[in-house]
Amino acid sequence: MSAKDNTEKVLRDIHVLFSKAEPFEGSAINVVVNKNDVMDLLKELNSCMYEMMDEYELTTQSQAKAKREMKKEGDDIIFESTRKAEDIYAASVMYTDNTLNEIQDIMKEAISKFDKIYDETKERVDKEIRSVKKNQSDLKASLSDLIDTQKYLHLIEDENRRIAKQKESGQFSTGADENVFANVQPEIRVNEEYFRAQGMNPDGTPLGDSLGEEASAALSDDLDAEYFGWKENEENATSKSEDKGKKKGGFGSFFGKK
Repeated sequence: MSAKDNTEKVLRDIHVLFSKAEPFEGSAINVVVNKNDVMDLLKELNSCMYEMMDEYELTTQSQAKAKREMKKEGDDIIFESTRKAEDIYAASVMYTDNTLNEIQDIMKEAISKFDKIYDETKERVDKEIRSVKKNQSDLKASLSDLIDTQKYLHLIEDENRRIAKQKESGQFSTGADENVFANVQPEIRVNEEYFRAQGMNPDGTPLGDSLGEEASAALSDDLDAEYFGWKENEENATSKSEDKGKKKGGFGSFFGKK
């Protein structure tokens, strides 16, 4: 039995003892009881009190222990939750780091491709620049076949200097509607030997019949040879010019074909 039950039993026995006791000299208040029985019941009651106090202390200790255990369990739960949260955060950081590394790799690859495209484009542009410069040199070289070569070269140099000055001053214009060679009048010279070989004067009148048949035949043969040689040179020059490409406007429109 518990201390509580023992205490209730002792109190009940005391109540029974006094209820069955004989009245003292007919008094309704005072009774006669056995001293030893009362002392025994008091001793039992005292023991029950100590037992109840011990149980209370045990209960208090148990509650404190239970609180400590609950607190420890709560701390364990908090620690475990914190650890898991840190694991989740670390995993997210690692995933983000991997993602950023992949993005950097993609950006580096894109930059590498851009650099490759730039290098290829620059190479093609440089090639075109070299081709244009070569065509320009060939074009100037073709002026050597003309009578006024130096005059044309000086005009080209003057025009280049003018364009350079305009570029430096920030006023450069292609001048598509202005032809700097518009006022240039090429000098036309007549090959008199050619007309004499044809038996005519430069004005188109016949030379006369002063030459004999043998001389006329010799002149005719020389004329044929000279004509076919000239035609062959013209065809070679035309083929060379077509291979380099014809340009519209500028120097090409001025000089044209020979």
